[in-house]
Amino acid sequence: MEKFDVIVIGGGPIGCNVASNLAKAGLSVAVIEAKTKIGFPNHCSGLVPIEFLELTNLDKSLIINYIKGAKVFSCKENDFQFKRDVPYAAVIDRSNFDIFMESKAKENGAKFFYNAHIENIDTKNGDSFITLTNGNIFNTKVIVVATGATSAIQKMLNVEIDGETIYTVQVDTKISLNDTEIAYIYMNNHIANNWFAWIIPTSDESARVGFGDNIGKNLLDKLDMLFKNWSLLSNAKISGKPVVWSIPIGIPKKIAYKNILFVGDAARQVKPFSGGGLLTGFIAGNILSETIIEAFKDNSNNFFKILETYDSRSKKALITEFKREIFLRDVYISLTDEDKDQIIKNLNSKRISQILIQYGFMDKPAITGIKLLFNNPQIPLIYLKRKILG
Repeated sequence: MEKFDVIVIGGGPIGCNVASNLAKAGLSVAVIEAKTKIGFPNHCSGLVPIEFLELTNLDKSLIINYIKGAKVFSCKENDFQFKRDVPYAAVIDRSNFDIFMESKAKENGAKFFYNAHIENIDTKNGDSFITLTNGNIFNTKVIVVATGATSAIQKMLNVEIDGETIYTVQVDTKISLNDTEIAYIYMNNHIANNWFAWIIPTSDESARVGFGDNIGKNLLDKLDMLFKNWSLLSNAKISGKPVVWSIPIGIPKKIAYKNILFVGDAARQVKPFSGGGLLTGFIAGNILSETIIEAFKDNSNNFFKILETYDSRSKKALITEFKREIFLRDVYISLTDEDKDQIIKNLNSKRISQILIQYGFMDKPAITGIKLLFNNPQIPLIYLKRKILG
């Protein structure tokens, strides 16, 4: 039996960041990863706000493109475009970023176990015991659950991190675009029900194409429909295998259970309107790291009480933005495709352009969305009418 101060379940970038922080602080840390290799397949569009680059001091070699604006299409392909002089987001090499975070955690002293599948988790006298399917047993004081959207560990622990799930699929393509410094968004509820589709340029001749919906059925068939319906993809050629994953959104009631702490997608620390989770996951992961280090340094009997403060600390940092985005999402899903088409037709005004150029739609989606609502009175009227009449 091996003993560690902290065991992180999940070797994605959020889990590796926490492991790296804790190991650097002198704690003994193990990372249990179900995959045999970290970073593959890529379960992310790789589009991150500039703030994320600053927070992580990201190596520029991992940045493959910068995004300065967007072009938004309705189902009828009416469109609206905005672009500013400086980037508001970057496209990163997500697979190599994951590998970079893994290497950083190892350099700081974290120990990794791959192809490790958990059979049981048991707690006795304040210590937790993790049994793998191969018979190995680990003993630890703290468990960090960073397993992404999967609910297997939650079920094992009889814990429910409730919320909504967006089901997504993405594929790499060869495509020529008029402007590779903007992202392309397409709204069509027959394909991307209550979400949207995207084209994220990764070079002059390639892009990541995908969509999400809250139904989760026939995703590959809908991907085929996307390529047939969105004229921008008429000359695109698929250059890889589609990858399917889930985006968990919502605000859970609880993410800290004595010595078992959830972080990242496992804690639904994902922006409810845009689906971005790297920035928020790193912010929460850093708060989690600070809380665990504080608990180990404390000489009183408050170890578990200190750990559980992570719940309120992380929510304090994220919940205001999340509540605003949940409201915006509620407004968004109240709109039909026809509503969105009409709204896009009305977006071509100087005032709207100024709002989008100033705030973008990713780094500050709540601020942007609310300002757009005030400048498009037909949207709240539609929303209120449908809320009242059902």
